[in-house]
Amino acid sequence: MQKLLLLAILGLTVSTIYCDSGSGSGSSESSEAKDLKKKKECAGDVVDETGDSGKPLLIEALFNVSITLTGEDKIIFETFIIELEGLFASENYTSLEIVMYSSFKLKKFFLKYPVFYKQCKFLSIGSWGTFYDLFQVGVYLSADKFNGCLIVNESGKFDLIEAFLQFKSKCPNPAAFEVYISQLTLILESTEYSESEKYALIYELILEISVEFPDLKEEFLELEIGSFGSIYMLQEISVQYYRMKEVKKLFKGTPKCEFVSALYSCLSDSKYQLSMSNKGYLKVLFDKFSVIIANDTLTYAEQIKAISYQYRQFIKTYYYLQETILSFEISAEFGTFGDFIAMFAFGESQECWPEDFLTFPEVTTEVATTETATTEAPTTVPVTGDCSTASSVVLQVVGTQSILYTS
Repeated sequence: MQKLLLLAILGLTVSTIYCDSGSGSGSSESSEAKDLKKKKECAGDVVDETGDSGKPLLIEALFNVSITLTGEDKIIFETFIIELEGLFASENYTSLEIVMYSSFKLKKFFLKYPVFYKQCKFLSIGSWGTFYDLFQVGVYLSADKFNGCLIVNESGKFDLIEAFLQFKSKCPNPAAFEVYISQLTLILESTEYSESEKYALIYELILEISVEFPDLKEEFLELEIGSFGSIYMLQEISVQYYRMKEVKKLFKGTPKCEFVSALYSCLSDSKYQLSMSNKGYLKVLFDKFSVIIANDTLTYAEQIKAISYQYRQFIKTYYYLQETILSFEISAEFGTFGDFIAMFAFGESQECWPEDFLTFPEVTTEVATTETATTEAPTTVPVTGDCSTASSVVLQVVGTQSILYTS
């Protein structure tokens, strides 16, 4: 366990400096987006570069974990490593494809054995980054691969519908599954839904099917969608868009919105084992979140970015609370604060924010007229804040960094 703790500390340290010489991004981009883009560019290194053992960095990192295990845990873990080495030995994939598929295999393995996930989440993979970083980069790589999944193929068919039809033939109740095919068809053929809305609806559909057919869930998620990848991979992409949609709900409410209220409630949850002083530090951070969300001069994307910035500044001082705060649950449907940060990094690095996250909604007012003059009221006004009665806030840009000052 001491070895694992040391590896975790090293992982958190090196993951912020690796690939620093990589190509830069736009000046308005967040540190998270820039960092993960660099890791994405260098992702092939976890396959192509070798460590002290002579094995690829990712395999070596897993073996470093296995030597700390005993008994059945060790057997299970090393059996998985052997399976992963088979993927590495394949000549059918590029290095980036191996990284992508490995990240999904690892995540499924860790979900099946949560004790391993808890141990490995922040462990380092050489000097590239952590397993946590790997899961995020895997989603980014698959998102690139899935580009075009929502449109018809060369034959004029949707590959996703074809995959659903394949599952229907194996389903014990084909008639019941036909309902989901009809729903999927409506989503894909719709000209009213945006791409982000389609992904969010597809995620909800995948969840419904997984609940309706629990015995076939694993087989369903393993289905390949043409040459894009599996339904499980699509689920991990589409959940990001689902969370974006949920954010709009979570940021509503007075005096405190659901997002902030959920974080406050975690402070009194005994499972997090927080000291009184740490509760105080976190409460100050969450108060800042309230101020940001209440600021009606910021778009959703700007609010999320400002929250991420405050979090990033917080863990520079209270780094020992990073794993704890990332595990704070926002809601059963949304996930954790870590999922919130991952969603933000995905939206920024993939430049895929929903349109209404980048603009204020238009509010059209009537044209007022008199006998002597005609006055037209403004056609747009900023949306008013509806989350908490927090104090005033000033957003100042210094260089390329946005800083929020509160009073």
